[in-house]
Amino acid sequence: MLGRVIVLTLITFAFIALDYKKRANLKKSLLTIVIYFAIIAMGYSGYILMRVVAPVMFIHFILLIGAYFALLWYLFRDKLYWQIIIAPIATFILYFVMNHIEGSRYETLLNKTFEAIV
Repeated sequence: MLGRVIVLTLITFAFIALDYKKRANLKKSLLTIVIYFAIIAMGYSGYILMRVVAPVMFIHFILLIGAYFALLWYLFRDKLYWQIIIAPIATFILYFVMNHIEGSRYETLLNKTFEAIV
């Protein structure tokens, strides 16, 4: 998976460099880089946080793919769909709401393990 992220990063930076060479718009290029790293950060943190709830993680990764394509759309067509780019944050909110309502099923396991050690 790390190899795919590295290849995706190189391809994205190549697209950004080609767009900058064509249009010489530094603001757009920097915004694209920031959005790309935000998408990568949301992907990594979503994987670490939500891997215990597979359906939410699946939805999160679908939304991340959509955010990446929205980023490419912004890069090639100059139309920023920020709603699609921030959509993966909704899965974080959903995960925290589910965890608050249902409670973490893994806290009791950790508490029992800690009590057994002590």
